[in-house]
Amino acid sequence: MIFVTVGTAEYPFDRLLSEMDIIASGTDEPVVMQTGFSDKDYPHTEYSRFMSEDEMRSNYDRARILVCHAGVGTIMNGLERGIPIVMVPRRTMYDEVDTDHQLMIAKKVVDMGRGICVEDVSELRDAIERAGRMELSPYVRNRELCNYISDVLDGIESCMEGKRHR
Repeated sequence: MIFVTVGTAEYPFDRLLSEMDIIASGTDEPVVMQTGFSDKDYPHTEYSRFMSEDEMRSNYDRARILVCHAGVGTIMNGLERGIPIVMVPRRTMYDEVDTDHQLMIAKKVVDMGRGICVEDVSELRDAIERAGRMELSPYVRNRELCNYISDVLDGIESCMEGKRHR
C-alpha cells in the first residue's frame, strides 16, 4: 500500500494529491491518502481529510512506501518504521506554506540516504518506483536530523521575527 499524507497545515496540497490520484488510476496497489484541507475528490484512492492517531498509525504500519509533504512528524514516523519516503515539500511559490523549510528538511533526509525529494510532481511516479527499490538499513535515531531541524526552524523564527518588526 502507498500511504500519502499531507499533514494538518491549513493550506490545500492539491498539486501532490491530484498527481497521486492520477498515479493511483494506473496501479493495482491501494493508495490511501490523508488529504487535509483539500476539498477535491480523488476517485482512484481511498481518502479522508483527517484521520485519528490510530488510523494514521495503522496506515504507517501497512505502508510499503510513504509519499508526503516534508513535515517533521511524518518523516519521523516513516524513518522509525523503515518505510522508503518520497517527499514533495510544500512550497511558498505555490502558496502551500509560509516558508520553504520543508525543502531544506527533505534535502537533509535525502543526504542521509533515507528518502527521495520531488520538487516537480511530474517526476513523482518515477520517484515512487525508485523508492520501491530502496534497501534501507534500520533507522537508528540520532541527534543529527533533530539538530538540523531545530537549526532550520530557529532560522525561520528569526527571519519571521525580523519581518514582524519592520
